[in-house]
Amino acid sequence: MNPILEKMLRGIVGQKIGSYRLNKFIGVGGFGGVFQASEMVRNTPIKEIALKIIPESSDEQLKELLTARALEHPYLIRSYNVGECEFFDTEMLYLAMELASSSLDQKITTGKLTTDTVKNITTQVASGLAFLHENNRVHRDLKPANILSINQQWKLSDFGLIRELNNSSYTETINIGGTIIYMPPEAFDGEISPAWDMWSLGVMLIQMLTGQLPYDFNNNYQKLTGQVIKGNIKIPPLPTEFKLIVEGCLQKDRAERWTASQVFNALSAKPSPVISFNQGKDFVEDLGNGVKLEMVYIPAGSFMMGANSREEGAYESQFPPHRVNVKAFYMAKYPITQAQYKAMMGGQNPSHFKGDNHPVDSVSWDMAQLFCQQLSENTGKIYQLPSEAQWEYACRAGATTPFYFGETLRDDLANYNATDTYGNGTKGKYRQETTPVGSFPPNGFGLYDMHGNVWEWCADTWHNNYRNAPNYGSAWVEQSSNIFVVRGGSWYSLPSRCRSARRDCYKRDTVSNLIGFRVIFQG
Repeated sequence: MNPILEKMLRGIVGQKIGSYRLNKFIGVGGFGGVFQASEMVRNTPIKEIALKIIPESSDEQLKELLTARALEHPYLIRSYNVGECEFFDTEMLYLAMELASSSLDQKITTGKLTTDTVKNITTQVASGLAFLHENNRVHRDLKPANILSINQQWKLSDFGLIRELNNSSYTETINIGGTIIYMPPEAFDGEISPAWDMWSLGVMLIQMLTGQLPYDFNNNYQKLTGQVIKGNIKIPPLPTEFKLIVEGCLQKDRAERWTASQVFNALSAKPSPVISFNQGKDFVEDLGNGVKLEMVYIPAGSFMMGANSREEGAYESQFPPHRVNVKAFYMAKYPITQAQYKAMMGGQNPSHFKGDNHPVDSVSWDMAQLFCQQLSENTGKIYQLPSEAQWEYACRAGATTPFYFGETLRDDLANYNATDTYGNGTKGKYRQETTPVGSFPPNGFGLYDMHGNVWEWCADTWHNNYRNAPNYGSAWVEQSSNIFVVRGGSWYSLPSRCRSARRDCYKRDTVSNLIGFRVIFQG
């Protein structure tokens, strides 16, 4: 920033912008001056914030600020408001944000970080990056000064260089921007991709672990530039648990670099997608008269819920993808069958398609709740419908593809309307009715029929998208709503409607031969 303009910005401390009073000039950010400010109501401060003033008001700059405002994730700095102001006869823009207590840059200067601290910081940064990348955006200025600490969480900030990817972005010549020490070699060829941020993360990891940078340039800018362009890095000895990650992030071929999700998974306690069906904790409920209810243990973990914009069939209700942490629980191995329903409900069977081993269908949300209540009374355990997050986590079983089988669906993998195709799949049989549970291959947790057969009621009321959704796996309920979520698709559904991320909804009193349910036990 121009030193004269910086001096002028320092001079407006004490002024008000809208409802914000500028208390202190913090410094210069990536694209403006940053102030500590108070949100005021009748001259009373109600919240301390950071307020960034940008000395221009172009449409492009406004678009960047609105992009920052729309990005919501636990490990991204939260933006509250975007506005316009005037100082020195100049129109300027501002962005009100969370106020951080410190930066990673400051923490590094205090000395070498412990491996546990580095793991914690990197896990959170990788989670934030995964969110950006899955929303087709790249940060492009990832560095310790832009990783801020708020309430013991580390968050990405300063989105002044953020770019939305499109088909031309991977080979588009651009104004480089960013901070050279953390730039990947391809930045000088104008190539933008999520791999840019992963290179930056690799450099940061070395710096956090050793206090050094992987370049030998003796403050010679020209020498440093040459090394960055050629990718001439020197990786020092590192702790074993980080060595593979750093090497993965610092591959010269960006196509070979690790993704943010790979880094997150490597550092978190997330279970492997390839998991034993029998956890040694599964159990069986005896419902009487030879009817059993098999419950499968679902281990705790973390996953990206929702669809990214590149997924075929994805649309607004499945956005934005967001990381959710899920506690361990048990889920019924199959959709509740007609035999199980009759055993708990005095012989009642509302199903259109009859068969004891077929899923019960034609049950409303309230009927499913009554079943859970009766099952709980009979067993002494609290059974309930899964939350939407629990359902998707259990369905994916570690998979990030549209289906737990992979990228496509076939009629030998699920019961759905196979007269249509998905991805590179082929057409197949449309059975036009439910099939016995367990007729198709299970997922990595050992659950059956998560795609197709019958839609399954969840505990959540319907929301049009995932903005402000909880990230801890519980049901998201609006008490005034009578519309509830269903998941998984049905025998009638086209393949795109059977995806892991697909959501739909019905009124709670809806009775349809498309809809059934399964139960969970939290333990």
